[in-house]
Amino acid sequence: MELKTIKGEQKCDMLLEKGMEILWSKGYNATSVNDIVKAADVPKGSFYFYFDSKEDFAVKAIGAYFDQHFTPAKDILLNKSRTPKERILDFYEFRSLVLKNDLDCKMGCLACNLGSEMAEHSEKIRSVIVANEEQVQNLITETVVEAQKAGDIDDKLNAADIVAFFEDAGKGAMTSMKELKDSYPIDNFMNMLRMFMFT
Repeated sequence: MELKTIKGEQKCDMLLEKGMEILWSKGYNATSVNDIVKAADVPKGSFYFYFDSKEDFAVKAIGAYFDQHFTPAKDILLNKSRTPKERILDFYEFRSLVLKNDLDCKMGCLACNLGSEMAEHSEKIRSVIVANEEQVQNLITETVVEAQKAGDIDDKLNAADIVAFFEDAGKGAMTSMKELKDSYPIDNFMNMLRMFMFT
C-alpha cells in the first residue's frame, strides 16, 4: 500500500500538474484517467490512491488552478502602492496578457472551459468553480468599492453588479478568442473596460 510520504505528495502534484494541462486542452469528457497517468508517468493505482474518481481529480485540479493562476493576480489587486482604479486595470491587463502571450489565444480559462462543459452534468465541478469564482469576484468588488470611495467610479452603481458584468464579458471574450484563435475579443474587452474606467 502506498503511503502519503513527501515522495508520494510529489507524485500527487505531478498528476495534478500534468492532468490539469490535459483537462485544459482537451476538456473533461475527452480526458481519460489513462491520459493523466501516462502524462504524469505514474502507475494507474497511484491515481486512485490520491483521487476517488476522475470527477474528484477535476475538482482538485480546479482548486490547484485557482491557487496557481489567481495568486499573482490577487497580489496585483492588493498592491496598495497603486490606486484602486489602477489596480483593477492592472488586474485585467495581467489576465489579458496571460491569455494572449502565455496561452497564445487558444486555451482560455480552465474553469470557464470545464464550467461550460460540465455545469449541467456534475454538481461537484460546478460548485467548486462557483466557489472559487466568488472569491475572485469578492476581491475585485472590494477594490471597486475602494475606487468608488475615492471618487474614481460612480458610487451610484452597485459594485458587485459592475464586477459581475466585467467577469461575464471577459468570459464571453475568452470564448470568442478561442473560436477565432485571435486576440481581438480580449483586446476589445480591455478597450471597453478602459473606456468605462476613464469616463
